[in-house]
Amino acid sequence: MTDKEVVLPEVPLTIHNDTYAAIDPRRPELSAADKTVVITGAGTGIGRATVQAFALAGSKDIHILGRTVATLNESKDVVEKEFPGIKVTVHRADIADEASVQEAAKKIGAWDVLVHNAAYLSQPGPVIGSGDLKDWWTGFEINVKGTFIVANAFLPSHKPNAAFVATSSGVVALPSEMAGYFSSYTASKLAAAKVVELVAAQYPDVQVLNFHPGVVKTAMNEKSAMNIPTPDTPTLPAHFAVWASSPEAAFVRGRLVYANWDVTELKKLQDKFEKDDRFLTTGLLGFPF
Repeated sequence: MTDKEVVLPEVPLTIHNDTYAAIDPRRPELSAADKTVVITGAGTGIGRATVQAFALAGSKDIHILGRTVATLNESKDVVEKEFPGIKVTVHRADIADEASVQEAAKKIGAWDVLVHNAAYLSQPGPVIGSGDLKDWWTGFEINVKGTFIVANAFLPSHKPNAAFVATSSGVVALPSEMAGYFSSYTASKLAAAKVVELVAAQYPDVQVLNFHPGVVKTAMNEKSAMNIPTPDTPTLPAHFAVWASSPEAAFVRGRLVYANWDVTELKKLQDKFEKDDRFLTTGLLGFPF
């Protein structure tokens, strides 16, 4: 360990903890009407809020994936009751199991928006000396292998102007002195973010990006034992996902952005995105030197 003071960089953007006008799914510019939407990890928390967000944006055809049918059915019932006329279809699929994801993709067919939200947090602890190897590696099985499996199953059947939006984590940007207690999660989420960037390179016609959902009180967050003085609402990342899948977010394609960042102010950095193709991507800090 080190006693060196770790200081996080300040972001020159307004930070949001809840939804706001620019990412409101009811905006005509963010409409998901006539779009087929697929959401993984949709049984609880951010995933369920994302189902509600795309229903609010006008999608009538939403497919939700997860391992636990009971919670998926709860999401289905909540959304279909709140938004009459919308069809939510449940697909039981373990994203670390290729066969189950391929089966779901085959049943769904062509799609417009894919929000990959499923993730796993291994038991927090120091990287060396206290970990359960099986649990530690499960983070890679779900976060990295699962991301590849989902992308590999669904990308070939995307419709024109499709969007693949993946939930990442701000932990990948933390100094190792701060992130070491979450070694499996940090390393696997970093690798997963790179996988998504590679997908963006292979599919230039698809709106592909990573985004940090903020710090929301979920079961995963409870497992982390993090103290959150001002938690973000599940609605924030859910509504951000709608914005991120829209044409308005084209300038952040292939990057990792935060749901907390004000998108109107973020647009003012569009010139920087266009001039620096490494801006807000994963890579080797300081290289080339």
